[in-house]
Amino acid sequence: MQGGKLRIIEKDGYAKALELLFEKQPLEYAPHFQHSDQVGVVATITKRDHRMVSVKRQLDNATTFLECFYDIELITDEIDAKYEGETPEEEVKIAIKRIAMKNQDPALPLPFNMLTRAIMAANKHDGPRFEATLMRNVRQALETQEFINSFRYSFLLIESLYGKGQFKKEGLQAALKTNQEFRNIVELAIKDMIPAKNDHSSDTAKLLATNPRVEEVINHLVEKRGFYFHGNIKRKDAWKPHEQSAAESLALLALSIAIKISMQAAEPMFSPELNKRHFEDAMRAGALIVFEIKTRFREPGEEFDQERQININMPGTKLTPRSSFAVAQHFLQAFQNNQPLSALLEANCTVQATGEKVFDLKFHVIEDETAKTTSKNPN
Repeated sequence: MQGGKLRIIEKDGYAKALELLFEKQPLEYAPHFQHSDQVGVVATITKRDHRMVSVKRQLDNATTFLECFYDIELITDEIDAKYEGETPEEEVKIAIKRIAMKNQDPALPLPFNMLTRAIMAANKHDGPRFEATLMRNVRQALETQEFINSFRYSFLLIESLYGKGQFKKEGLQAALKTNQEFRNIVELAIKDMIPAKNDHSSDTAKLLATNPRVEEVINHLVEKRGFYFHGNIKRKDAWKPHEQSAAESLALLALSIAIKISMQAAEPMFSPELNKRHFEDAMRAGALIVFEIKTRFREPGEEFDQERQININMPGTKLTPRSSFAVAQHFLQAFQNNQPLSALLEANCTVQATGEKVFDLKFHVIEDETAKTTSKNPN
């Protein structure tokens, strides 16, 4: 294959990976260190093995032939490459002998209170299975960078809930524009949307860069729905399933809208009744963290500092960055509400049971020297 030797690596009788061996290659193909002038960066790794691109293209094409018959997966973005010198002199010249590239799939932290809220909500309400099923497909397609499919699933959710049964372009646009709930969702989605990393030239990316109105976004979504749902392959600008990058911004826009829709469907999780029950159940189970906050502040007109301790109770058993931030946020809001004129100088928070540090806040107050100056001339 392309002048090299291909071998199938097997495990328990099944193909696990493909190995390609190329001999008598230029030393320049091996990755090497390139010194950097950037602050804090000693060097960067540069690779010039251009064959990787052509090998990936051929294997991806080969996979498409097989996928017409079998449901297989060949991840050509994950490569483990070794570089070996064929002589002792070459071996010395190769600075980096191995490089691996792999897509990371980190675990998603799930706050414990979200789990308990979901279980309690499911005791009284049917789960939003329709919305959840489509959202799962949206995320899975996005994770594998199938942006076109991700958009399709998002739009299915939009059209099913807010389309009023309309399927023609003008009718569907009108149905979405006249639904105030959907308009509010689109407005929030535009504000909260994270720009695409690699898509800056598509029509969606250009539209979002103009700070568009809700009507413009709805028109664009429906037009793209016609393009990706019903587009004819004979068109000059026909979409291609192997060219997904042009739909990245579109997929992220539709995802932002779909997330807002699914959050509305999950509203029973956040009823005041469940807030109270979650806290009471945690107290009975002994799942309680007591945060001690020692404060130093000064009242208006006084020349001495005061000290006070505040305790905040929070359901839980583990200190997390999220809970630490929530406690700091709650404390600052409570101090502002209860002592709006006081100057907060310092706040130190620890966990009562363990003494574990949570946060230290210090505020440096610069007094106005002009306020201390008095006129020596009474006139």
